[in-house]
Amino acid sequence: MKTVKLDHIYVSVTDMDRAIAFYEELFGMKITHREKNQWADFDLGKGCYFGLIDYKIINEKRTIGNNSIPTFWADDVDAVYEKIKKYGVKITFPPLDLAFTTYKYYCFECEDTEGNLIEITNYERDHVK
Repeated sequence: MKTVKLDHIYVSVTDMDRAIAFYEELFGMKITHREKNQWADFDLGKGCYFGLIDYKIINEKRTIGNNSIPTFWADDVDAVYEKIKKYGVKITFPPLDLAFTTYKYYCFECEDTEGNLIEITNYERDHVK
């Protein structure tokens, strides 16, 4: 069987500079690559990239917002929450333990500066087999 793996995921943005500033602070790193105001990405390691794309250059209808929810693992969810709050973004729900999981899954959900939903989480992956 051929190998299939996640290479990258991207979200549509309306203000590339604003989105880059938000994600540089979230990830604690500078962008890896930028193509003017059309594309920027971050190398998150192991060949996986997170990209930002200008919604105007896509030849298909896109909805900015809840078309997908990228979830980012953090070692300190509460510290990331405090860091993100300074951007004045909409918080969907504050940090909490999800009640419907059979394991501890601590997370919060918010919009980025462009209105895309993202989730920040911390959980033990060892239980997933």
